Amino acid sequence: MLRIPSRIGSRQVLACAGRNLKCGSVMRHISRRNISKEPEKVYTNLADVNDPKRDQFFKYTWGTWLQNDKLEKDKRTTKFSLNGLNSVLDDIYRQATKNTKDNFKSETEIVPQPLTNKNRTVSMPNNIAITKLGTLNPNEKSVTIKTIASVHEGKHHRIYKVQTNLSDEKSLVLRIPYQLDDDKATISHRIRSEVATLDFLDLQLKMKVPKVICYAADDGNPLGVPFILQEYIDGSLLMKDWNPLMDDKALMVETGEGSTENTELASLNKVVKSMADFHAKLNSISFNAAGSIYFKNDSNLNSETVIDNISNDLASNLKDRWVLGPSVERRLWKKKSDLAIEERLKYLGPWKEDKETSISAQILRDTAILELKNAEARLAKSEQNGSKDKNTETLIKKQIETFQNVEKISGDLISSEMKAIPNIKDLLKPTIFHPDLDPMNVLIENKTETPFMLDLEGAVVKPFILQSSPQFVAYDGPKIYNMKSDIPEFEKLSEEERKHYEFMYKRTRNQFLWEKAVNERLPNLIMTVAPPVKVLRRPYTAVLEQKTDNDYILVDDSFFQLREAWAFFFKNGLVTKEEFPLTFTDEQVKQHADDLNSLHEKLVSTPFAATQGWVPQDMFDNLVRAGVIIKDSTGNFTVNDINPSA
Repeated sequence: MLRIPSRIGSRQVLACAGRNLKCGSVMRHISRRNISKEPEKVYTNLADVNDPKRDQFFKYTWGTWLQNDKLEKDKRTTKFSLNGLNSVLDDIYRQATKNTKDNFKSETEIVPQPLTNKNRTVSMPNNIAITKLGTLNPNEKSVTIKTIASVHEGKHHRIYKVQTNLSDEKSLVLRIPYQLDDDKATISHRIRSEVATLDFLDLQLKMKVPKVICYAADDGNPLGVPFILQEYIDGSLLMKDWNPLMDDKALMVETGEGSTENTELASLNKVVKSMADFHAKLNSISFNAAGSIYFKNDSNLNSETVIDNISNDLASNLKDRWVLGPSVERRLWKKKSDLAIEERLKYLGPWKEDKETSISAQILRDTAILELKNAEARLAKSEQNGSKDKNTETLIKKQIETFQNVEKISGDLISSEMKAIPNIKDLLKPTIFHPDLDPMNVLIENKTETPFMLDLEGAVVKPFILQSSPQFVAYDGPKIYNMKSDIPEFEKLSEEERKHYEFMYKRTRNQFLWEKAVNERLPNLIMTVAPPVKVLRRPYTAVLEQKTDNDYILVDDSFFQLREAWAFFFKNGLVTKEEFPLTFTDEQVKQHADDLNSLHEKLVSTPFAATQGWVPQDMFDNLVRAGVIIKDSTGNFTVNDINPSA
């Protein structure tokens, strides 16, 4: 019998924002649920595929959506064949018994290429030596799963821990992506590129990442779903040490201008420095083009454009292992199902330098055209179907105008002609960008305390100047470096006002610590965090950061920020055109201001708007018990205001 433990864990409580949901009053009703030390155990026969006791094991449980909860949870159901997983594990073991080589340190040794198996999985011969997997006991004939536990339900995939009857009780990790996208091509590209990127980090950069054992990019394999099977790292998440809103008595960060160093920042700095070390390693090698990394022998790339000779710095035994292919940056694939995959691939790279247009300008242009083509396809579909939703059609038309403007300005923002920016040639070189560089994706191995980087989904190679700061330290609000000098009346303010300023100080502090760590490791690239550079790339990053249809307004806002600074940029050699490339009428300026205010009002007045209506399950349960969240007649949930004094 197979034992299936399932554990319901606590999630970090999200900050509340909104007029109708008072954070202070809500927090009185919320208590953190402790993680059970002994997970609930369910026993099932491996061959009994219809055992109803398994159903809960595959269902999403870590949160609830206020709208369309069942639909969202169904998208995140990760049902797969346990029997199929068992057969894949047994097949991998048979391969491992023939492979005793488990180390490829010499550049004269050719590392074996990924192997496509008859069961439509791909195994990694360099990672499946018998010394790594363990062995069967003499009286056992095949590999059998002993236990499988759900250990994490993330934003994009679910993680299971698998233990077999192999010696040393070595465990494996099974990652199943959620079926969030409307077409299979999205998941296929992401998995194939992520595995190749992990392989690149392991073999070329010698970084600590989980080794991939086997994977499948589609559902035509014994598990019936796409998956990645990798080694299990026994450790704790670095996130446990990250407290971004920790108090410090000094309320002052070191600026290098004679101020006293804040010694209370040691715990924050420990996390920041660990993340900065990974960041520096990712940027230790530059590429000859931009796109995403794939294996050269990936048969799925036969019909797609790829670029060989990806870098001049590759080890001699690895030169024919990888290529650059279509970018898997999330926004470039998200909600693009109305556009045929063949059309999408025209604008996904890879991008190579040419005499006419720089790589950066090509990426900006193609990103804009992709969004434009997708919006046009959505509009055409709506009109063809005779939709009566004229508000949506009007919104899409506004998006089209926005993306046309991004395309129009794409060649005027980032170029080698920006002579005023030090080391501009270095900033324009493509390097690896990890979109989820976060303490949540770093595991500290228990025995050696070695940090391992996890989850490279969506990683891309693109010019460093186009790469934004990690989200865990990103902050675009007003900066406060020293509470005493920046806010001289601080002590006279109300408690609520002081907390507001302390929040801004802490966000400033965290961002400063990050930029300081980057400067220590990559001093020739630090200008990427300069305010003028951030403003110049803002149209591009605003496009990538869109989460809702109304976020085109934030892209528009980047134009107006640019327009205000353009004369200054031209005077100081940051742009080459004297006149701002876009023109706006007074009516358009006023309309944008109204739209932006409406968007902000909606964000602050709509509970859980920042998470698109998703509520962590422990918070949801407590708010339901408190009468704050109520189920309505449609099956959706509403959030009631509650008495702040309650």
